[in-house]
Amino acid sequence: MSAQPHGTRRTPEEIRASLKDDRSPKAIRTALPAEDHVLFDREYRTALDQAKISYDLAPIQEFQTRWWMTAVLKADPNEYAETLQAGERAAEYYERGERPPGATRWDDAVDADLRERIKRGQ
Repeated sequence: MSAQPHGTRRTPEEIRASLKDDRSPKAIRTALPAEDHVLFDREYRTALDQAKISYDLAPIQEFQTRWWMTAVLKADPNEYAETLQAGERAAEYYERGERPPGATRWDDAVDADLRERIKRGQ
C-alpha cells in the first residue's frame, strides 16, 4: 500500500498499514501531520549532509527509524496525546522519587516472566 497525503483523512490503521511496507522518507513524510513537515525536512537535509561528509549511511538510517516511529505514534492523534499525558504523569512520580502506580521495574518483569516459564516447564 502506498502512502497518501495526511490531509485525505486516512484512519490510523490505514496510515500505519501504509508505513508497514514502505519506510521511505517520502512515505514517512506523507504519513506525518502537516505541522511536522518543516522539522522533518530540516532533519532530513541534516542527515543527508552528515552522510555525504562521513560516507556513512547511519545518520540517514537513524533519521528514518526515529521519524518512522513518530509517524506510527502520531497516526492516531488522540492516542498520541494520551501517551504524552501518561509519560508526563510518570515523570512527575519519578521526579518525586516514587514509582508510578502499576509500574514494574524491568528486573521485576523479567523475574516474573522467568518464574512463570519455569512453572510451565519451558
